[in-house]
Amino acid sequence: MSLIQSKKHKDILLNISKSLNKKYDHEFNLSVSDGFTVTCRSGNVESIEHHQDTFMSVTVYSDYRKGSASTNSLSEESISSVIQKAENISKNTQPDKCQGLPRENYTKDESKDLEIYYPMDLKIEDVIDLANECESEAFKTDKRISNSEGSSFSYSTNQHILLNTKGAFGSFNSTDYNLSCIVLAKEKKSMERDYWYSSVRDFKKLESVKKIGNMAAKRTVSRLGAKNISTRVCPVIFSPEMSVSLISNFLSAINGEVIYKKSSFLLDKINEQIFPEFINIKEEPHLSNGSGTRPYDSEGVLTFKKDIIKNGLLKTYLLDTYSARKLKSKSTGNGVLTNIIIDSSDKLESNIISTLDDGIYITEMMGSGANILTGDYSRGAFGYLIKNGEIQYPVTGITVASNLVQMFKNIVSLGDDVDMRNRITSGSMMINDVTIGGSS
Repeated sequence: MSLIQSKKHKDILLNISKSLNKKYDHEFNLSVSDGFTVTCRSGNVESIEHHQDTFMSVTVYSDYRKGSASTNSLSEESISSVIQKAENISKNTQPDKCQGLPRENYTKDESKDLEIYYPMDLKIEDVIDLANECESEAFKTDKRISNSEGSSFSYSTNQHILLNTKGAFGSFNSTDYNLSCIVLAKEKKSMERDYWYSSVRDFKKLESVKKIGNMAAKRTVSRLGAKNISTRVCPVIFSPEMSVSLISNFLSAINGEVIYKKSSFLLDKINEQIFPEFINIKEEPHLSNGSGTRPYDSEGVLTFKKDIIKNGLLKTYLLDTYSARKLKSKSTGNGVLTNIIIDSSDKLESNIISTLDDGIYITEMMGSGANILTGDYSRGAFGYLIKNGEIQYPVTGITVASNLVQMFKNIVSLGDDVDMRNRITSGSMMINDVTIGGSS
């Protein structure tokens, strides 16, 4: 996205703000992105999709009443219409004294370099070669790779602008690059599917096509010959991706909305022990190249670094402006979630599987089986049986069952295999005494 386009979008919002009805408070959020996705399969181009997306939301506050509307067009007629709709909606909603724009700690300037914006002039023919090569590497890895669902490359450049009538203004740009490969493996009557991908802000930091294709193939082949196992209670290692899903459940349980509604198993737990003492969880909103990096949240409140879990203790809930007022507190800048870092004061295990004598390594879970009110947890899963620190064979048809309260307390170690591709970053996580429901 060019600097000329960025200035044009900024000018549109600034001009809008001059002619607004002063009886209302207005907030504008504008997001603009453009880019493309190329998918190749079996050495051929399957699709090339270009996108140019514009989304503007308008929120209006009138005597503690709130109305919101949105548009995908920046024409004068469309913008006037959506403002009118938001104002009309606000007139017909119930007043709530916790509604309203942020009154403090909000953005006032365009953001400086956040090291998340790395635009490139990529040629489609070069991207096609990249995707084809990635898929080809997967087929080269193992003769049991029998088919492919393709390799895809996507690129997007994004701009975000926020402005409100209390003086908030902010703007920042970002880029996203993604390369993925999905393949199928076959051996006798067994057929399996798996994938690998890389996701970065800076194209130069993208994993090599060889590594992505190789990892996709190895992960797929490793699933062949999966067996059923009996029900047991044992230590379980959750892969980095699965550890991230557990931490996501934790973050959902400390979100301001579920706290003020008293619908979380972590209600009234500030300064209580939630995790073992060696576990620390931080939010770092301004992390270089971070997938969740942003200078302000969805309301324009400035984001800041904070301890969420320190030495196992819960230090804060995650509050936006509304939930903070409901709880008679202050916003933590969490109208959105930024970069969440899970770390250990103990040494991270370099090969965590080798430390497990008898248990299960979980690499995939199905269904959304976490109850945020009670903490009860039950999900279908796929993984591997571990004996004497080594993988024996893949296991299927199993269920992970426990309660998040106990699971968090029973974490015994973290691995150094940290997955940096998402806004929540974690290594593998070993948890004791997890019930694995089997089928034999």
